[in-house]
Amino acid sequence: MVTTSSKPDAPAAFAFGTKAETLSRIAPRLKRFVVPHSHYYTIGDWHADPDAVLRDLARQFKEETVIVRSSAHGEDGSDDSMAGQYESVVVYPTDPPAALRDAIERVIASYGGDCAARNPEHQVLVQAMLSDVLMSGVLFTQDLNTGAPYYVINYDDETGRTDTVTSGGAYSNRTLVVHRGALNAVQSDRFQVLLAATAELEAAIPGQGLDIEFAVDRTLNVHLLQVRRMTAKAAASPELARRIDEAANRIQTFVQARFAPMSGVYGRRSIFGQMPDWNPAEMIGRAPRPLALSLYRYLITDRAWRQARAQMGYGEALGMPLMVSLGGQPYVDVRLSFHSLLPADLDHAIAEKLANTWLDRLAETPHLHDKVEFDVAITALSFDFEQRLAAQCPDALTAQEAGSFRNSLVKLTGALLRGEIAPLAGELAKIERLGQQRQYLAQQGSTDLAGVAALLEDCITLGTIPFSILARHAFIAQSLLRSLVARVILTADESSRFMSSVRTVAGEMADDCRELVTGRLARDAFLERYGHLRPGTYDILSARYDQRDDLFAGAADLANPEKPAKFVPTKAQMEQINSLLDGEDLNLNAEALFDYIRQATTAREYAKFVFTRNVSDALEGIAAWGDAVGLSREELSYLDIHDILDTLVEINDGDVEHHLRPRAAEGRQRHEITKALRLPQILTDAADVHVVPLRLSEPNFISHKSVHGHSVRLGGHDQVPANMAGAVVLIENADPGFDWIFAYGIAGLVTKYGGANSHMAIRCAEFGIPAAIGCGEQIFDRLCSAASIEINCTENHVRPADGLRD
Repeated sequence: MVTTSSKPDAPAAFAFGTKAETLSRIAPRLKRFVVPHSHYYTIGDWHADPDAVLRDLARQFKEETVIVRSSAHGEDGSDDSMAGQYESVVVYPTDPPAALRDAIERVIASYGGDCAARNPEHQVLVQAMLSDVLMSGVLFTQDLNTGAPYYVINYDDETGRTDTVTSGGAYSNRTLVVHRGALNAVQSDRFQVLLAATAELEAAIPGQGLDIEFAVDRTLNVHLLQVRRMTAKAAASPELARRIDEAANRIQTFVQARFAPMSGVYGRRSIFGQMPDWNPAEMIGRAPRPLALSLYRYLITDRAWRQARAQMGYGEALGMPLMVSLGGQPYVDVRLSFHSLLPADLDHAIAEKLANTWLDRLAETPHLHDKVEFDVAITALSFDFEQRLAAQCPDALTAQEAGSFRNSLVKLTGALLRGEIAPLAGELAKIERLGQQRQYLAQQGSTDLAGVAALLEDCITLGTIPFSILARHAFIAQSLLRSLVARVILTADESSRFMSSVRTVAGEMADDCRELVTGRLARDAFLERYGHLRPGTYDILSARYDQRDDLFAGAADLANPEKPAKFVPTKAQMEQINSLLDGEDLNLNAEALFDYIRQATTAREYAKFVFTRNVSDALEGIAAWGDAVGLSREELSYLDIHDILDTLVEINDGDVEHHLRPRAAEGRQRHEITKALRLPQILTDAADVHVVPLRLSEPNFISHKSVHGHSVRLGGHDQVPANMAGAVVLIENADPGFDWIFAYGIAGLVTKYGGANSHMAIRCAEFGIPAAIGCGEQIFDRLCSAASIEINCTENHVRPADGLRD
């Protein structure tokens, strides 16, 4: 038996031992951390005389609640950790006399097999259970994956328990990431004392990444429950820390400047988000390579986004790009987004009030960051306008101003619904011209870089601008459909059934996949239509369908999903809708409204399908050009699209290869920092750059079904797993290139990023597949460790169904 009060000779360098030994050795070196009253015993001690051990514990812990914990040799090694794999058992003074004996036996049994016979020096640790706990959790002194200089704190501040984070309990759902180079940005007292104690502990155990289990009580005493070496995938690097510090400081300076009022743009300040509006995190990921990031900017967020909205009658922030790059991570400037979602003819003072109200609402309810068009801003007339105005803009406008806003929306929405401005048919005609123009370029043999430039220019004028207009139509359509549910004219189930009846290109592809597998459709014919798709539309390293042999290989018979019951509105429902339309003087009847919703949804998906062919062909053209000049796809992925296209104009450093290869190397180095930077999904304050709360997102649940199935995780470069049928599929950012999954009879879909009207939300609604879209980092990462997953769209939850993978 050993107690933590024994004082070993302090070694020059700290030597880790078992959990219990480590606590015993470190306790004398600490002033800011309190090590709980603890005793430990070897399994040999226990088996030799368990009664003696129990008597000793009775003397040491008089009428105290204790926790019996594992302390095995090798449990916390330098290369791997077995954290959470062994039992911990709480014993209360009111428990039966045999409870402590049983708890010790349970902990020993959790080691497995004849553990004592193999190594009787394994230990059991008994600690006094803390009371009045304010917060408990686990702190890592560097990023687990990159070694970047961040404190990562997983904590529970709800239950008052000390084991919820290590046990993976329901309340272990909060994470704070703190940049080590800016600890003065931490404002919370409880985190300040925790980090001060951690710094002292790091000084006592220098040169080690530490994994610290802690608790903070209500008097702000910090308790050390356990410390071990981190089993990080990457070691900490002083050079990486320096570069992260520099990047974070640059980002903070940039953001601080952009938060100031901006000439000609509504809103006194801004917010930056990865998921609002054009949701770049969903389309290109949190840390895209430079080519993907720059291509997305070039084709969409530099100018296409605002020019499209201006053509529809919305405001335009002249000359302003929507998306910014913060250390290489893509963020939408939400102030610009809101400016472009206000009617152009709206009084400036009213527009300013609304923009400020929406920005304040998003700052106060950041979980709505992927739902801004529905739950924050009001961007078109809907049948629940008054209710939404009261909920989303309380007291923002006078009655007269609210009337002016409503009139502007009536005028704008009516003109769009009737096709008087930016009609669906006209935009679809441009999309068809894009296809014709691409075929013309192919016939001309335009495979050089000039051909790439032509593909991209056509993609903007005939592709992304019309697509942006059609996408806005689809949002208006969804807003109107949702408002019919809000007015209790349709039920949520009827709305879902209606959306399931909308036939899009994804449904056609799923049918063609089954035809392909059964031999009724030739492979060449299938690839002629769908071969350009790739899981990672803007990623030159992601293989196209026509470059893969695995997509449907070995699939003898793809599942044919059950068709949901078709929704046909009743006569009474149609009359109610007609009454609403007449009351708004929109010159539209219910049948035309349903046609509009159906056509807008279909048109958006078709336009996306067509313009991404230009993107895909352009990427292949860039790859072929790169091969000709001596640059690999890998090198090209680290270049900005402007670096590539500028070679049509000038080269300053010898030939193209020698001109661009150093830039590719620089891009690779910058991308390492992009991956290592920890930034929040939404930035409302400059200090958010350094102190990052990973907020628990509210997923967008699709359908009203419940399902559970085995989990399968997919990435943009992965081969098709053998067990797709019946799986709940996990995809970080699922763009159109992942549409092949719907041919495999999957049970459900979970994505980390995605909005209420995103690509995959529409797809899942069409197929009637239960989905949790846009779960966020915390929920998604936890689900990735689960062997099976339950999605319950009626009760709005997604969770591990039956334990964790080995």
